[in-house]
Amino acid sequence: MLNRTNDVQELEQVNMFIRAIAADMTEMRDFNNSESDSIALEMEEALYELRVRKLLISALMDSNSIGGTAH
Repeated sequence: MLNRTNDVQELEQVNMFIRAIAADMTEMRDFNNSESDSIALEMEEALYELRVRKLLISALMDSNSIGGTAH
């Protein structure tokens, strides 16, 4: 299991990726072709997966804090 420092670092990295992909998606909206549509779909899927990961990390951190096992 990861310690609290690693959890915080991973959460920060996930947040960074979410911001970067969201910004790129905003730029992609200017393009209107089948290739950009395909890329936009993959980016949406990646954002979904990152948000789920963020929720899991946050839940793990909360449960560690509540259970008194946080490092």
